[in-house]
Amino acid sequence: MDTTFEPPAEDGPKDDRALAEMHYQDAVQAYGYIGYDNLTAAEINARTRVERLADAQLSMLQAMYHELRHGHDQAAAQTAALTEHSRALSEHADAMDKLHGALLEHADTLSRYRSRG
Repeated sequence: MDTTFEPPAEDGPKDDRALAEMHYQDAVQAYGYIGYDNLTAAEINARTRVERLADAQLSMLQAMYHELRHGHDQAAAQTAALTEHSRALSEHADAMDKLHGALLEHADTLSRYRSRG
């Protein structure tokens, strides 16, 4: 009995992460380009409510991006661990199947030996 484990095919194109990272870097670059990093405290305080709201939204989007990315990394690590565990269980099942056959042969040999005596 062959219980060779076949891991599932990967979901989606492999360059999704690269595309997401590119979009994130574009947003960070646009954020820095506007000049928020170079403003003094007085200039930041003088900004309109809409500008501050936009900053807060961008910060939240950055936090969500990093949280989703971390979640993706965790899911990928867990999937890899489960794949390895499934492979190990498959190998163990194959070894147990071989042992079962060897024990049956041994029992048969003992049976024939005892019947002669």
